[in-house]
Amino acid sequence: MKTRGLFAVWFLLACAGAHAQMITVQEPKCLPQEDNGVVRATLSSDVAGQAPRLYFRWQGQTDFYWVTMEAEPGRKYWGTPAKAEKRNPEVEYYVALVDAAGKIVNRSETHRSKVDPNCKAELSPKERGVAENLTIGETSPEQQGEKVVGFLCKGIVTRINSQGVRRADEICGPCAVVWWQKAAPGVLAAGLVGVVVTDKEPDPSPSRP
Repeated sequence: MKTRGLFAVWFLLACAGAHAQMITVQEPKCLPQEDNGVVRATLSSDVAGQAPRLYFRWQGQTDFYWVTMEAEPGRKYWGTPAKAEKRNPEVEYYVALVDAAGKIVNRSETHRSKVDPNCKAELSPKERGVAENLTIGETSPEQQGEKVVGFLCKGIVTRINSQGVRRADEICGPCAVVWWQKAAPGVLAAGLVGVVVTDKEPDPSPSRP
């Protein structure tokens, strides 16, 4: 009985600690147009076996994308969404903790930041290095093989699909660029028009606002 009682106390304390975890997001005043900004967050306590992600999307779109957040001392984290394109006026985002299987166990409130062509974000060399070599995670099967809606290709190298499988980005990544550079001019004209125009997208379909 004593052992069972101690286990119950431990379980309650563990649950209380999990629910007490707070994620504070430092909202940027704006996000640059066609350049990277930084979203920062702080955790109220250390976590084991969980990783922070920044989920983001063109505000009003159906599905989020995500990037892994980088750690700094003091339980501080930062993440860089992809570069917002000109037609994208606002980015919606939140920070979440995920377990080893990629399941969200805790998350912040949803935030929004305006995209401003006059917005200037001063990135450190480390932040700029990450921003120019992004791995973008997907949250739905429909995102695979498509551009990141509302964001430029530049800086996106790798993608992770909704099943957790990592791959080189077939639209924006270096493999697509190398294939394009090596293609014969006739092949380029016949079959690569959609790949050459990497920073423009068709308008979202009515079914996916």
